[in-house]
Parts: sequence; C-alpha cells; structure tokens
Amino acid sequence: MIRLGYVCQSLGMPEPSLKTAQLGRYLKGLVDLTPIYTYNAEYIRRSIAHSAGLGLTAHRISSDLFPLLDIAPGARMLVPDLRAVRRAAARGDVHLSNHPSQFVVLSSPHEEVLQNSLAVMNDQGWVMDLLGAQGSITLHGGGVYGDREGTAARLREGVARLTPAARHRLALENDERCWTVPELLEATGGEVPIVFDNLHWAANPRRAPYEVELEGALRTWPAARLPEVHYSEQWKGKPAGAHAQHITGRGLLRFCEEVDEASGRREVVVIVEAKQKDLAILRALGELTPRQRARLHTLVPGLAAAAVSQHACLA
Repeated sequence: MIRLGYVCQSLGMPEPSLKTAQLGRYLKGLVDLTPIYTYNAEYIRRSIAHSAGLGLTAHRISSDLFPLLDIAPGARMLVPDLRAVRRAAARGDVHLSNHPSQFVVLSSPHEEVLQNSLAVMNDQGWVMDLLGAQGSITLHGGGVYGDREGTAARLREGVARLTPAARHRLALENDERCWTVPELLEATGGEVPIVFDNLHWAANPRRAPYEVELEGALRTWPAARLPEVHYSEQWKGKPAGAHAQHITGRGLLRFCEEVDEASGRREVVVIVEAKQKDLAILRALGELTPRQRARLHTLVPGLAAAAVSQHACLA
C-alpha cells in the first residue's frame, strides 16, 4: 500500500499560498505575527482537506507554517489552537511530514549554524506534536567539509542534542552531492531512518546501484514508523537534481511499483516533489491509460477511494 502526497502548497485550491514574514520588517516592528499564524493554521487545515478529497493521503507541511517561530520571543504563545487541523488530518487519514530547509544542518562545524539548526528542529518537533503528526522531519546530511568521519561524528552529536519530539521524528535524505544512502547508513550506524530520493540518487556521482539504495533506505525504518520516499523528475536544461514542474504518469506508476516491490508490500509514503504540487499529480494521472490507472489505484488505495467518491457525487 502506498500513500501518495505532495509538498506544502495546494495550488489547486483557492488562495493557494501561505503568508510569510520577513525578519527585517519584524525587527522594525512592522509585522504582527498573530494574524499570519491564524491564517496559516486555517490554510493547512484547508490544504489537508483538499489533499484528502483528491485521494492523496500524505502531505508535507511547510516548515514556514509559523514564520520566525525560532527567532521571535514568545512566538510559541501566538500559535493558535490546532485541534481543527488535527481533526482534518484524522478525518482524511492524512499522514503529515515536514522538511526544513537546506540551511538546517546538524553536522555543521560552525556552532552558530548548529544552534540555529537545533532551534528550528526543536520548534518543528513542537509543532508536529501539536498537530499530532506521526510523519518524519527530514533533513539532508549537509556538507562533508573535507572530513567525512569528523562530519559523521558531529552529525551523531547533533542528533543527540535534539529534543525527543524532534529526534523521534528525524529522518535523513540522500542528496545529489555529498551523501548516498550507504554513506548515511555508515555515518549514523543505522540509527536514523533514511528517505530515498530518486532524483538525488540519479544526480550523485558516487551513487550505489538503484535497488541497493532504495531497498537499503526502506530497511532503515522501524515498524512503528511509515517509510517515506521522494519522487521527482529532472527539469530539462537545468542542473542535475533540479525538480521539474511536472512528472509523467508512467514515471510515477513505475516508481510506485518499484517501491511496492522493494518494501515487501509494506505501507510506504511517496511524496512527489514537483513545482506544480498537486496539479502535477493530477496531470500525471490524466496521462495514464485506463489499465495503467487501474494498476496505480491498486497500489494507491486512496486514489481509488477518491475516484469512487467522485463518481458517486456525479451520479
């Protein structure tokens, strides 16, 4: 069984953008965070409901859901009641995950970067607790800094300094330059689950064979956590590893089949990383033949259930 989802913004629903806050304007007293936080909480509730209606039972929430949470004094007190968001996720059976930016690096040799990274991660763990979210908080391994062993040691130390809410949800992702799945396994001693990213695998010149990295990553997830993987396609004409606007239906189907087989038919979350978000998935579905779509519905029951519901509404 596969849960299919996308990243952060729901472009197919009204008002598809979160509200943001600039640090400079905040420091000048020009930003009131309360209405921003209130709007964004309602936004994520709508986005979860939108995803569930499409049969997409996985959703990555933005780590900027509550901007400046790690910086503004007392910002946690401004976060509104999130019980309506929790109810929406439970009603739609939507798996929620999180992926802070590439600037959050637990292996950094610079103490200021590490402190900032810990603050972001611990705030995200706190938010995920409020949401009742069971999914991962996924990070990249960061750079290597000319010393892979020393960096690996700092990574393990950084992980140990996380709050339980963040540490218990942490996952690491292979990237296009520095860390393959086997290298992350070695660096963490297999203690941290690994998210396999197909596009990063293709772009990394040191990659191991595809099935080795995919199966190796899936085996790192304990029974109590749903494995997560990322799917995207190369943006033609852009540097290797650049996410395309869309994905192809045949590519998505093939990847879901590969994940289903590699996982031993275990329940797995597939997050599509395409610039057009939910619209990219809908376009990909429209490219499939009836037989291909039926096969994908077998792999992704949420899509099948949504199709039945939509047909009933039209009848």
